[in-house]
Amino acid sequence: MRRRQVLEATLAVALGILSLAAGEASATSDALPTAGQVIERYIEALGGRDAIERLSTRICVGRSITDLERTPPIYEVIPLLAYSKVPRSLLVVERKADGMRCEGFDGTAGWVQDAGGIRAEGQSLGLALTWLINPQNALRLSEYFPGLEVTAEDYVEGRAVYVLEPAGMDRVYYSLHFDTVTGLLLRIGYYVTLEDYRQVDGVTFPFRVACSRKGGSTTYAFDLVVHNLPLDDALFAVPTAPALQER
Repeated sequence: MRRRQVLEATLAVALGILSLAAGEASATSDALPTAGQVIERYIEALGGRDAIERLSTRICVGRSITDLERTPPIYEVIPLLAYSKVPRSLLVVERKADGMRCEGFDGTAGWVQDAGGIRAEGQSLGLALTWLINPQNALRLSEYFPGLEVTAEDYVEGRAVYVLEPAGMDRVYYSLHFDTVTGLLLRIGYYVTLEDYRQVDGVTFPFRVACSRKGGSTTYAFDLVVHNLPLDDALFAVPTAPALQER
């Protein structure tokens, strides 16, 4: 009888421990917000839905700074202009040593024009930067990063973040890391960090975007951001050429 009582007591304690552990695990899981909650907080952190909806165009003036992977480090600094218009038009103009390089996207087709001519091309500038320059980017996350879900709480340079991952896209390049305190986006994937947030026309925007890669990095540093200047759709259209090369 005594032995049975001891076994029953031991079993009760074990079941209690398992129940407590399960409760803690559930509480931890429940502590994570939904993707919708994180995105809404991000929208508010940028200035609010109304302020963002008022933006229709964005022009960024700055430069790209690229590590050329030499010893001692030599950096190539290229002046650039970036134009964006909702819903998804984009034009980036770089003034390189060998001439101008233009990369555009009219919402459907991408193209590049440089010393080699004009050629059809996808958004080689990168989805992250293409989305970021969009004046209504926070309201159009699902267009660029569909099926977002909160998968974890992590850290970016010592700051706690909620990690959102899009469906069917590599998290190494396309996961989104939002500061749990400020609500701002700190990193896209593992290689693109957003820094130096400033407010322009009631909306907060990162004036420094650092893109790391194996052996080096390219940083986009903006000196001026202007909104709602009229931009004709023709600015983003594929330039006329005798023969557009496919690539």
